[in-house]
Amino acid sequence: MTTQPNAQPFWLSGLISTGLGALAVLGHAPFHIWPAFAFALCGLILLLDGAFLSARPKRSAFWRAWAWGFGYFLAGMFWVGNAFLVDAEKFATLMPFAVAALPAGLALFWGLAGLVAARFWSSGLSRLIVFATCVAAVEYARGHVFTGLPWNLPAYIWKPGGAISQVAALIGPYGLTLISLFVLSLPLILISTATVRAQAAYGGVGLVLILACFGYGALKLQAEGPVSAQTGTGPVIAAGQAGFSQKEVWDPANTTRVVTTYLDLLETPDAEKADILVWPEGAFPFLLLEEPVVLEAIQGRLGDRTLALGSIRRDLLAGQARYNNSILVFDVEDGGLTTRAVYDKYHLVPFGEYLPFRTIFEKFGIASLVAYDGEMTPGVGPGTLAVPKAPLADPRVCYEIVFPHFNPKATDQAAWILNVSVDAWYGDLLGPDQHYAQARYRAIETGMPVVRAASGGWSAIVDRLGRPVAEHRTGAGYATARLPAFKGSSPYARIGDWAFLILCVGFGVFALWSHKRH
Repeated sequence: MTTQPNAQPFWLSGLISTGLGALAVLGHAPFHIWPAFAFALCGLILLLDGAFLSARPKRSAFWRAWAWGFGYFLAGMFWVGNAFLVDAEKFATLMPFAVAALPAGLALFWGLAGLVAARFWSSGLSRLIVFATCVAAVEYARGHVFTGLPWNLPAYIWKPGGAISQVAALIGPYGLTLISLFVLSLPLILISTATVRAQAAYGGVGLVLILACFGYGALKLQAEGPVSAQTGTGPVIAAGQAGFSQKEVWDPANTTRVVTTYLDLLETPDAEKADILVWPEGAFPFLLLEEPVVLEAIQGRLGDRTLALGSIRRDLLAGQARYNNSILVFDVEDGGLTTRAVYDKYHLVPFGEYLPFRTIFEKFGIASLVAYDGEMTPGVGPGTLAVPKAPLADPRVCYEIVFPHFNPKATDQAAWILNVSVDAWYGDLLGPDQHYAQARYRAIETGMPVVRAASGGWSAIVDRLGRPVAEHRTGAGYATARLPAFKGSSPYARIGDWAFLILCVGFGVFALWSHKRH
C-alpha cells in the first residue's frame, strides 16, 4: 500500500488499532474501567483521522476499524476456546480456528462502520457524531444479522445496577451504546481545532446527556431503596449449582458423583427454606426424563417444593428422534413426580447446538459441540412458563439471555425472568462475568427480576434494577432470596428499539446542523 507523507504504515496502524481494541475490553465485566474504553475509542477516532493521509482513505478506514474490532473481540471473547477442550480429542484442533475466526468475523461490523463513517468524515467535531451513529448502527446489526451475537455491546461498560445502566429501561442497550460512544469521544474536544462555539456546543450536549442519564438512574435507585434478600414479595427461591466443570460433568466416571451432589443439594439449609429450587442448564449429563431412577430419587427428596432445571429431552416423531434443550419444571402430586411445564430453547447457538451450512462444514469434519445423534431442534418461540408457587416466568436458556427485547410476548404477562445456563463451557475466565452482567441488563430493560442458575458461573437473584439480591459463584450451593417485586414493564419492554431509531435520527440532524454551522 502506498502512502502519503506522514501516513502510518499499513501494518503499524493495524497493530496500534488491535492493541487499542484489546485495551477497550477493560471497560467490560469484571473490570468496568470505562476510562480505558474511552481512551481506546478516542484512539480509534484519531486513527481514522490518519486514514485520510493514505492513498486509499476508505480502505484504510475499514482496515483500522476492523483491526480495532478484532483486538476488541479477541481479548473479550478468547475464552470461547475453552469449550473446544471439554471434548479435546474431538474438537481441540478446531480451537485456534474458532478463537481467531469469531473475532475476525465480528470485527467486520466495526470495519463496515469505519468505511461508512469515512464517507461522511470531516476534520470538524461532527465526525464524533458520525462515528458514534455508524458504530451504534452496526452494533445493532451485529445483534441481529446471521441470528445475531450482541455480546459486549459498548453500553455494558456501565456496571449493571449502577446509575447510568438504568437508562436501558428507557432506550435499551443500543440507545445507551449510541449515547456512550458519543460522550466518551468528547475528550477529543481538548485537542480540536474547532471554534470555541463548536466546542461549547458539543461539550454542552455531552454534559447534558451524561448528567441526564446519571440523574435519572440516581433518582430511580434512591426511590427503590436498598437491596435486601427478604424484601421481595414472591416465593423464596434458591438458585444454584453443584460446582462441576463441564469436563467433569461429561466424564462418565463422574456421573454418579454429579447425581449425588445434586440430590444432596435438595437437603441443604438454603434448599429446605425455599419454595422453588432452580438448577442450571445441563445439570445432568443424560436425558433426565429417561432416567426413572434419578427421577424417583428427586421425587423422594423434593417434598412440597418446585424444581426447575435445564435438560436435553427427546421426542420421537415419525420414528425419528428430535432433541430439545429445555427447561423442565417439576413438583410432586399424589406421591408422584409431575412435569408441570416445559420450555424448549428457541434461539440456538450456531456451532454449539446446530451446524449452519451443514453440508459445507461437514466436508471439513466440523460438527456442533453439543450433539445427540444430530442437532438440537429449536422450540416454537419465546413465551411464558407456568411455575407453581410463582407468577408466570419469561424463560431463557443460556445464550437467550444476551438478546435485548428477546421476548415481547412476556410483556405484561410474565413477572420474572428464569434463566438457566452452562457457563462452565468457558472456564473460569471472563466469559461467566460478562454473561452475568448481560443477564442483569435484561432485568433493567424489562423491569423484571432475574433468577439465574449457572454451572461454572454466577447463580443469582437480581432485582428489577439489575442489582444482585443474592449471589453464588463457586462450588456447590445456592443464591437464596425472596423473588423481588415486579412493578410493571419498562418503557423499553413496550416500545423496543424505536427509541434507538429516534436517537439515531436526532444525532444525524445534529451532525448535519453542526457540519453546516461550523
